[in-house]
Amino acid sequence: MDGTDVLQTIAEVSIALTGFTGIAATLRGSSGVSLKGFDVIRFRVLLFASLAALATSLLPFLLLNLGLSPENTWSASSATVIAFLIPVAIHDARAFRTFSDDMPLLDRRLAPLFALLGAALVCTQFVNVSFRHSFGLYLIAPMWFLGFAAFQFCRLLLVSEQQKGQ
Repeated sequence: MDGTDVLQTIAEVSIALTGFTGIAATLRGSSGVSLKGFDVIRFRVLLFASLAALATSLLPFLLLNLGLSPENTWSASSATVIAFLIPVAIHDARAFRTFSDDMPLLDRRLAPLFALLGAALVCTQFVNVSFRHSFGLYLIAPMWFLGFAAFQFCRLLLVSEQQKGQ
């Protein structure tokens, strides 16, 4: 299988990111600053995105061990991403709307960009299912989830630092 090292690295980084998220939340709670409002949503999205990066990086190994050919593995993996991402996007959009008054300005401005990139991810995965059946297009999915989780992690830490200063 092409790209096993890349997928394993994404899995390792996503595990580390999930672990550091737990540490950051624990330290934040022990310092008397609890997650409130939009930070709760950010924390959930962060955990969900890092676990999605882990799942999407390990899914091809499972499918290959079940006996699928590499082309069918990439198609089935991309189809799984589509089936997973559409309901998650709907759920997240509702959650972000619920806390839109508490949402920091940067997040409010970047939300349409992330929605557009998520839609582009669905389109690339659809192309992979329908026409390409390749590792390269599938790799966009775990990279997207990992990048999104890393962004949310940085925002969670920065928002926490901004609140300490106030």
